[in-house]
Amino acid sequence: MPIKSLVALSLILTPGIVLGQLQTPAEQAEVAVRARVTEFLQYHVDGNFRKAYEMVAEDTKDEYFGSGKAKLTSFSINDVKLTDNLTKATVNASISKMVMIVGEEIPMTTLSTTTWKIENGKWVWYNDVKPGTLMDPGRTSLPSIAPGNNTANGGLPDANAIAAAAQNILQQVGVDKRQVTLAANKVSEDKVVFHNGMPGSVHLELSGSDVPGFSAKLEQANARAGGDVPIVFRYEPGDTASRRDPITVQLVVQPLNQAFEIQVNFAAAGPVPQK
Repeated sequence: MPIKSLVALSLILTPGIVLGQLQTPAEQAEVAVRARVTEFLQYHVDGNFRKAYEMVAEDTKDEYFGSGKAKLTSFSINDVKLTDNLTKATVNASISKMVMIVGEEIPMTTLSTTTWKIENGKWVWYNDVKPGTLMDPGRTSLPSIAPGNNTANGGLPDANAIAAAAQNILQQVGVDKRQVTLAANKVSEDKVVFHNGMPGSVHLELSGSDVPGFSAKLEQANARAGGDVPIVFRYEPGDTASRRDPITVQLVVQPLNQAFEIQVNFAAAGPVPQK
C-alpha cells in the first residue's frame, strides 16, 4: 500500500478522533504523530531505509545510519503519549519480523517503544537513551531478554543473551520421556507425549529404523500452541520371536529444526508362545 494511502488511513482510523473534528491541540498532535510513525514503520516493512533515514532527528542520524536494520513484516500502533507541551511523544507499537533461531526463520512479534520530537516543524524519531528501552524498530530483542540486558552494543542483545533466548525457546518444546519398552515376543504398545509450549504451532516429523513389525506413529503432524501430541510405538513380532537390539526413533520439530531421539527397547514379556 502506498505511503500516502497509509498516512491517510491512519488519520481516519485514529482511535477516539474523528477526522474534521479535532477540537484540541493534543488531538491534532496525536494525529500528526500517528501519521509520521505509520510512515516511518511502513518504510521498514518496505525495506526503504533511505526514506526512513530522512525521518530521523539530526542528533540520531549517525546512530541510525550505522545500526543494523531489520525488515519488518507488519506493525500496529498501540498508543501515543505526548509530553513537553506537545513537542515530544512516546509511541508504543507491536512490530513483527522474521527471526533466525537455530538455523530457521520463525515469525516473532514484540513490543517496540520509540520516542519522537518536533524538529524543523516535523515529527522525527530520535534515540532518547533509556536503559531497557527498545528504540529502533529494526532492533527486535527476543522476548526472554530482560529489560536492561539489551542496551549494550548500541541497543543490540549480545551473543550470550541471544544464545540464552534461543535456549529458552527450545526449552518450550519437549517429550515426557526418551525411552519406551516393547515386548519382543508379543504384540505391545507404548507411547511418548510431545508438548508444545510455544505461542504458535509447530510441525512434527518422525524417522527411524525399518524393523519388521515395528511402527511409530504421530496422532497428528501439527501441534497447536500449548497442545500435546502422543506418539504411539507398536511392535507385532513375526512367527519367530527373537531378541532385538534397541533402535532409535527421531522426532524433529519444525521450524525449530530441533530433534529428540527416543530409544526403543525390546524385552521379553513372559514365555515365547509355542506352536
